[in-house]
Amino acid sequence: MSEPCRRSTGARRRYLDAGMAVLAEQGYPGLKLATVCRHLGTTTGSFYHAFESWPEFQRDLIAHWRQTESDELIRVTSQIADNTARLDALTDVALTLPHATERAIRVWAESDPAVAAVQRAVDADRIEALTDAFAVSSGDRVLARRLACVAMQLLVGYEAGMGTVDDLAWAFATLRDGNAGA
Repeated sequence: MSEPCRRSTGARRRYLDAGMAVLAEQGYPGLKLATVCRHLGTTTGSFYHAFESWPEFQRDLIAHWRQTESDELIRVTSQIADNTARLDALTDVALTLPHATERAIRVWAESDPAVAAVQRAVDADRIEALTDAFAVSSGDRVLARRLACVAMQLLVGYEAGMGTVDDLAWAFATLRDGNAGA
């Protein structure tokens, strides 16, 4: 019995990062094996040394996005003890997310139920992190959840092409400052 093929973690990470870049540059329609390989300057044969299949890559890509652009960021910001600093950090995260990639993932989620499930889970996790922070400021968890939902609506609206990042920053500041200690 032969030993299973060991796949390079570094190679896998390079392909996942390339997939994120392709999503940002070309949107979901551009996410193709040939495009990802061209982005890295590799061959499809090289790709198949890192991933068993394209569906495996897609599954790992969406998991990679969730881990790097949501789970890890929520973990880091949740450790900030000062709530004003935490709200500032959450705002900074929202303003610096890879918005083109996020937009492409939302498009992808429209046609792929597995991606849609991850997208919904990420949105729910982000709303929960925002709710926790707003609840400290407002002392009202129901209000905090509403504020968190509005913040997510602002983010999704911006990612859909509504306004500039300056508009988004203003909207977040207005939302936060208008409800501090509400």
